[in-house]
Amino acid sequence: MTPRERILAVLAGNRPDHTPFDIWYTPEVRTLLMNHFMLTDEQELWRTLAIDKIVSLAAPYKRENTTLLDDQGRICTTQIWGNAVREVPNNSGGTYEETVSYPLTSADTLQDLEAVSWPDPSLFDYAALQSMCRDYSPWVRMLSFISIFEIYCKLRPMDISLMDLYINQDLAHAIIDKIVSIQRTYIEEAFSACGDLLDIVYLSDDMGMQDRALIPLGKWEEMFLTPYRGLIDLIHAKGAYVFYHSDGAAFPIIERMVDLGVDVINPIQHNCPGMERKHLIEELGNRVVFHGAVENQQILPFGTPEEVQQEVRINMKILGKFNRYICASCHNLQPGTPLENILSLYRGLRSLP
Repeated sequence: MTPRERILAVLAGNRPDHTPFDIWYTPEVRTLLMNHFMLTDEQELWRTLAIDKIVSLAAPYKRENTTLLDDQGRICTTQIWGNAVREVPNNSGGTYEETVSYPLTSADTLQDLEAVSWPDPSLFDYAALQSMCRDYSPWVRMLSFISIFEIYCKLRPMDISLMDLYINQDLAHAIIDKIVSIQRTYIEEAFSACGDLLDIVYLSDDMGMQDRALIPLGKWEEMFLTPYRGLIDLIHAKGAYVFYHSDGAAFPIIERMVDLGVDVINPIQHNCPGMERKHLIEELGNRVVFHGAVENQQILPFGTPEEVQQEVRINMKILGKFNRYICASCHNLQPGTPLENILSLYRGLRSLP
């Protein structure tokens, strides 16, 4: 099988020739691997590591980002949703983004929502998205980035966003409706341009902390179940699969998303309560594809290559019970992860249980 055929077989519930392996990494780790193999072509890196890559693609926004200076004179960039971010150096020579302003921080009424500039779905470059799909034709292609609450937290600070769900529900529903309306149009236009060049749509809403859910299930159902049902139904109507990402201990919400029709769940942070591998198989069985699960808080950064391969074998045995597992790190491979551990992840056993 080709990498694309292998992933599509798993998504369709068919038995592949062996367990597929995906890779998610930060730019620093990508550079590390490219330099190690002396490569300049990222797709060649995936071939070198025998990766069954799911490629994440997004339509570029035609309106240019604006820059400004914060109160300390640092350069900040205003993004698509109107939030401003600045780049903060990390200890590995790279950067991460930190949000410094939110367009709806002071919003109190529904009228306040009309005072900001919302993304215009017609300003995304869907022709460029189509071209990207063709550039990555050997691989499974995934449309991103669709979210509800993560986008909400770009519009208002997280503490205010959480309080809205309880004490300002009319405003919260209006913001959610606006976000979903824009993203529905984005999905419609993306598939109008790309059709079956898109295989998956990526939904991301981190609903789990390390030890419990961020939002109680009842409140999540009240605020997000209906919008997500509509998005999932739309994606399936386009003939695509739904990939859902939530970190942490979010099993009750993940289970409801599977009930709504999600096809893939990620990243399987199995050291969190309720996310244990055996529990997931017992409760979700063969209803969903599991993606990720190679532990990257302890084993990948601090373990040995042998421990990494043992982790992979356990995942394949438990999560691969129904041939519905795609092996990858539990979230992005992080800077500082030993190169030998990364290589060990992709050089071990791949045969099906």
